[in-house]
Amino acid sequence: MKRANAISGIILCVFSLVMLAFVIPGQISTGPSGMMSPRLVPQMTMIGIFGLSLLLVLGNLRGGEDDHPPPFSRKELLALLRISAVFAIAIVLYEFFGALIGASSLVIFGLLALGERRPLVILALTVVLLTGLWTLFYKVLGTAIL
Repeated sequence: MKRANAISGIILCVFSLVMLAFVIPGQISTGPSGMMSPRLVPQMTMIGIFGLSLLLVLGNLRGGEDDHPPPFSRKELLALLRISAVFAIAIVLYEFFGALIGASSLVIFGLLALGERRPLVILALTVVLLTGLWTLFYKVLGTAIL
């Protein structure tokens, strides 16, 4: 874990230095004279990230035992992959078939990924959520969802 922290700290240090030296000056103008530069907040943020990542590197380069377990278990990573797949499928279905199919698939596959197996609950939640959203946008707010 100490090695991973040190490597991520080094990557963040390099990232913040590149942002300070090239990206911020190249993408954000200096602004009119007599005004605070629009570069100030991004530069302060990158300086903060550089300082904190430097502390992360220095704190984890010291020798010693790494007695902490990994921050994520295998089951948690698999759950993350499942939920990510649900969102990817919903986005693809939304793009090809529209909002109703995409939203329905998101609710149905999300419930299945979370362990719900009762068809009545899955159907009821899907119908209630989509009908509620339709009512909110079309009837209450008087606007389209898209």
